[in-house]
Amino acid sequence: MQDVSQDMQLAIKAAIAAGDLIVDMFSSDIKFERKGDMKGLVSDTDILAEKEIIRILNASGYTILGEESKSTTDPNELYWIIDALDGTTNFVRNLPLFGVSLALMSRYDVLLGVIYNPWTKECYYAERGKGAFLNGNPIQITQSISPAASILFINHGYDFADRERYALLADRLAVEYSVRTLGSTALELCYVAKGVADAFICSGDELWDFAAGILIVCEAGGKLTDWKGYPWNGSHSFVFASNGAIHKTLVPMIQDLQPVDYSKPKYNRVSAVK
Repeated sequence: MQDVSQDMQLAIKAAIAAGDLIVDMFSSDIKFERKGDMKGLVSDTDILAEKEIIRILNASGYTILGEESKSTTDPNELYWIIDALDGTTNFVRNLPLFGVSLALMSRYDVLLGVIYNPWTKECYYAERGKGAFLNGNPIQITQSISPAASILFINHGYDFADRERYALLADRLAVEYSVRTLGSTALELCYVAKGVADAFICSGDELWDFAAGILIVCEAGGKLTDWKGYPWNGSHSFVFASNGAIHKTLVPMIQDLQPVDYSKPKYNRVSAVK
């Protein structure tokens, strides 16, 4: 592995440890329930994996925000944001499409991201300005713009408006493009970053779903905007990450689906690149 920071080494260690735990519990008698906020499922494995990540990341001294622990932090501090098991519904149904996602934030910028697919033992990671890697090897986005050869990932949150928007998006794009939904935002973004897919479009996802992934895409040479083509700054969840080449074609097809209120972000919250 090329030189990486101590924070990156710690993040990779935490992601792999959680991933090993997840694989050990796969296909066992999984206990799960619907979350109190009605936003998906949570299993015993989510909770145990998050505890394992927190145990390891505590050595950094930074605050840790987990999907299940719902901690709070001062945005002036460095902090981790983690999704210990991205793709819980796939996991509880014994579908091996899930991953561990960790990102280190400084105020509202993503400094590093790690996504680990424990089933394939693929570890994707990136630090700001240092490129993106898969198991130590550099990865790069594709330059495909041909609809016939392109794969687009689309996703949605749990609100009715996001689900309805997803249906409209699929209806428009599936006419020309191969459209996919894997059930794991983290893995979908990794596949764009390594060039086996061309774009990821979503609304309604939470920050921990995509913080690591958008940095990995950008460091692999990709482009990140909202659905209208404006630089994405974290004030909303309309995320469009692509190989860049396909952006000009897709923005006119989807821009009207993003509400006007989200057209021109009024403040910075999170960004993957400056």
